[in-house]
Amino acid sequence: MNEPGEITLSPPARRWLSALSLGIVAVYASFYVVFLSQSGPKDGDQFLVFHSLQYWNASMFGIAKQWTPLMCSGLSMAGEPQVPFMSLSMALSYMLGPLWGVKLAIAVYFLAGWTGAYLYAGLWLKLNAQRTLAAALFIGNGFFFCRLSYGHFDFIPFLILPLMLWVLHLGIVWSEEAWTARKPVRLVLTAMTMGAALALAIDGSPVAIIHLVFWIGLYALALAITARSAAPIALFACAVALAMVLDAGYLWPMLQAQGAFPRLTQDRFTSAFSLLWFALLPLRGKVLPANGNGHELSVFIGPVLGYCLWRFRHWFAANLPATMGRPLLVVSLASVVLGMGSLKVLHVPIWLSPFDSLRHLPGFRSIGVTGRYWGFLALPLSLLSAVALWKYVAEIGTGWRLHLCLGLALIFQLGFQAETLTALWLHSPHYRLASNHDYFRHGPEDIDYVAIQDNHLQGQVIAPTRGVSNCYDMDDFIRAETGSGSSLVKRVMQEWKPLEAATAVHARFSTWSHIRLAAECPPSGNDSSCATSPAGRMQVVLRQAYHPLWRAPGCDTYSSTRGNLIVDCPVSRMREGAIELDFRDATSDFAARISTTTWKSWLLATASIMLLWFALQPYRQPYPAI
Repeated sequence: MNEPGEITLSPPARRWLSALSLGIVAVYASFYVVFLSQSGPKDGDQFLVFHSLQYWNASMFGIAKQWTPLMCSGLSMAGEPQVPFMSLSMALSYMLGPLWGVKLAIAVYFLAGWTGAYLYAGLWLKLNAQRTLAAALFIGNGFFFCRLSYGHFDFIPFLILPLMLWVLHLGIVWSEEAWTARKPVRLVLTAMTMGAALALAIDGSPVAIIHLVFWIGLYALALAITARSAAPIALFACAVALAMVLDAGYLWPMLQAQGAFPRLTQDRFTSAFSLLWFALLPLRGKVLPANGNGHELSVFIGPVLGYCLWRFRHWFAANLPATMGRPLLVVSLASVVLGMGSLKVLHVPIWLSPFDSLRHLPGFRSIGVTGRYWGFLALPLSLLSAVALWKYVAEIGTGWRLHLCLGLALIFQLGFQAETLTALWLHSPHYRLASNHDYFRHGPEDIDYVAIQDNHLQGQVIAPTRGVSNCYDMDDFIRAETGSGSSLVKRVMQEWKPLEAATAVHARFSTWSHIRLAAECPPSGNDSSCATSPAGRMQVVLRQAYHPLWRAPGCDTYSSTRGNLIVDCPVSRMREGAIELDFRDATSDFAARISTTTWKSWLLATASIMLLWFALQPYRQPYPAI
């Protein structure tokens, strides 16, 4: 039997496989219902906090990302890669709030992952039960439930991978069809849909740019060469170009900020033995020496499926269609090698080490856990595991070996999946979004900084006027001294000599990106804060981080040795009145306008093209009445 569809199973075997397919979905559904209102572990809470920041920013100041004083000593939201602008979860958050927006987006991505894997498997498998099993095994791969468990929600958009690859295959089929008026319309509509999907997936998820887009692009290239068709490359290139414009509000300022804050990481190597270890064994911790814990490296399928794959490896080599097998093989090998990271430890020359060759590029120089590239293997492993398990149970018949094999497969999969999902969420807090009320509408506000303990999460305390001085954020930005309290002024100096009356200078936030600085300095100049001559200068050290985009007319801004923002003004300027200190990222403003305009144009163009598609539908002569 050379075709998977020719393999018939006994009723007990079909029931076992149906239980496995439905069980994977049921575990996710139960998890979703039980923990719906909870934020999850530390990383999940951080993801929700980033959405909350942009939700408050858009509702109070406008959709363009600028500065937020709420994280550590303040940071540029435009330059922070994990603060979304128009991701699927952020778009839903604008309407539903961060919690429900994120949770609904996760559900949509899992649905898209199951559907995409089902359709992709259909390029080879013809039986509905086989395709259903492959789809369930894809979303049930350890790469995804480990990410969900640890709150790594920015990896969840990777679930659209099989759907995007399926569309690339369809592009070849459509390009070879006879020319009709509908043919270019369909290809344009497909490219526009792919571009929108990519834009929603990569926004707020830098890992999707350097992993998901890389996988799709390399697959498109390998598929184009294998099928001798330019359609996959054309579709991918058009989709990426459109995504860069649709997501300009996120991509452009973020890429610009990479020049100043590249988040450089050390070269690291991870052995391929870690890939096999965590693929076969239900472990999340670090047992073998590896660059990352098990949840970072896992593409778990379990020992039963691993054995089945090994048993039928020669059959797969002979029967997997070339248009699927070769692209999958190319991307899988590239992902395994890139996942190993720097090969310098093996004394491999840089020009022969793919990761070292790409290391100087933005994104690649920031990668800490290179084993995340192994996540691509979730797709070929699920597809081949479904067929291998199907063939194996067909061979062993209906005896005790059948029940032992499928029983173990079910226990390993559902047991590890359920335990992993619940372990870190069981005692996580319920997420409560602080209301923005009328903050900043009636004048400047103070930001009250608090330091949280290890048993508290940021989302439990952060609010539009309450920041976390010891925030949890591993990205690259200046971290200044802040401390607790609401006083924005840290120190005041005249001609670099400390003033005792530091309270004579006040600073408050007019908006998150706008600070009003004023000195109680009467015209006579008798106050101790203005004791120097009008020709002197006053330096005000703020409890905010320095950034090159902070500007104050008539004054200089620069950084202290500890990263604090210093405003250096002439005393005469301080006597004239309040100084308006402004943070303005012009690229973010411009790019936000580009994005919103392009999305509106995309919606209009997509609706128009769909109407044109239906208008060009060939007229069918009705059957005559009998």
